[in-house]
Amino acid sequence: MSEPGYWMSESTGVLRPAVEAYLRGEDMTPVGIAVMRAYLRQWIDAPHWGGGDDLEELRNGIDGLTSRAAITAWLNRAERLGIDPL
Repeated sequence: MSEPGYWMSESTGVLRPAVEAYLRGEDMTPVGIAVMRAYLRQWIDAPHWGGGDDLEELRNGIDGLTSRAAITAWLNRAERLGIDPL
């Protein structure tokens, strides 16, 4: 699999509520943040993106996604590279 999985296709029922809470600007629980972190990890680790310093920075930053603000900053960096997991 070279392309990452998309959150709207996820079938466990765990990821969708976390992403929707994020998108609505609602408070995120620690579990929701952890779920988002796992989703973003599988997204940025997909071989589809290749390599490069900017991608490595995003990949290395995943463990630091421990708050809504950190997720937002990470997503903003990703979007500047043309990567939009949401």
